[in-house]
Amino acid sequence: MSIVKSIKAIVILMVSVLMTSCIAYRPQVAEMPLIHEKGELQMNGSVGLSAPFGDAYVGTTASYGATNWLAVQGHVNWNGYKGAYGQAAVGAFKAWNHAVLEGYIGYGLGGNQWENENNGRQFNAFYHLPYAQIEFGWAGIAKGHIDVGLGVKSGCVIPNLIDRLPATESQPERITRYTSPMALLEPQFFFRAGGQHLKWTFNLGYSQLWGSGPDHEPFAGINAIYMPFTINMGITYDFNVFIKR
Repeated sequence: MSIVKSIKAIVILMVSVLMTSCIAYRPQVAEMPLIHEKGELQMNGSVGLSAPFGDAYVGTTASYGATNWLAVQGHVNWNGYKGAYGQAAVGAFKAWNHAVLEGYIGYGLGGNQWENENNGRQFNAFYHLPYAQIEFGWAGIAKGHIDVGLGVKSGCVIPNLIDRLPATESQPERITRYTSPMALLEPQFFFRAGGQHLKWTFNLGYSQLWGSGPDHEPFAGINAIYMPFTINMGITYDFNVFIKR
């Protein structure tokens, strides 16, 4: 098979999957701040795109060093229609010159809705996400112009998915529901570059879900899928340049 035919087959497969299944989850990429000290405040604004089906969104993250070791964080994003997600977390941080280790525990709520105008199908996806996240990286390297690091989120997606197909002359109304919890593992890479206060930021997130059934397939028995990748870009502003460099 030629490369062109291979690409065409992949595109057709992706479109067919998207037409028959609804996107119930994607990686939730919140900015990893690498807080260094008490009083440090970071604000981030970004746009993201999830792959392979292209669910775009805008988001913002705020992180604050409440004490010499305690940090708090909030994040929200919105896809411009009926999809949104928000999370809040509290954690601890430790800095060694440029190196920073952070750990957070948090709770997220999200959802999305679709309606097919052709057949009247309605799909509602809502979920809770308790999680823990650990992050490590280097902040303020290259004379304060670069931050880089990795993070891993683990948790449990607790869904409430309802797929409703209205009745027709030939068949009754069909309602399918999915509420089985799923284990989540979500690594994330980030890179920031710019001035000491204002930086351009790039994030790449990946999600892996495991269902609770014998084959561990997520969303088994319902026409729903999740997107494994999210690419996120934006700007981050640090309101105080930390002392520990």
